[in-house]
Amino acid sequence: MVINQSLILLFALTFTFSVQAEGYKWTDANGKSHFSGSKSGNPALIENIAYLENKAPESDPADNGDQAAPQVDIYVTSWCPYCKKAMAFLRKNNIAFNAYDIEQDIDAATRKKTLDPGYSGIPLAVVNGVTIRGFSDAAYQQALAK
Repeated sequence: MVINQSLILLFALTFTFSVQAEGYKWTDANGKSHFSGSKSGNPALIENIAYLENKAPESDPADNGDQAAPQVDIYVTSWCPYCKKAMAFLRKNNIAFNAYDIEQDIDAATRKKTLDPGYSGIPLAVVNGVTIRGFSDAAYQQALAK
């Protein structure tokens, strides 16, 4: 039986390039952000990121002058494209936020249900006290302006 060499090469390349590293970002009790290849001990503080180079640098709240930094909490899952769009919007605008993966953190899932019991979708964001279902540039900008 003769095996085609190009088929073997294609098979080998398929498994060679399918590996993708994951990175994790978490904030410790002192508010310091950490980036690592392993998870933090507290899953509520973890934001799973696939590509560290796509991360925008975090802004320093002291640079905002007298204006208070917006308070943003967002409840997400790792597979949700709208969650990724929402977080990309916040990063692009240098808005610090807390991301909670409701599949990894049972407490976060409970808080999400308490915030909006009638909404089972994701993402759910709380921006300056305003609850926003899903993702909309306009809704986020309006809530950030408050």
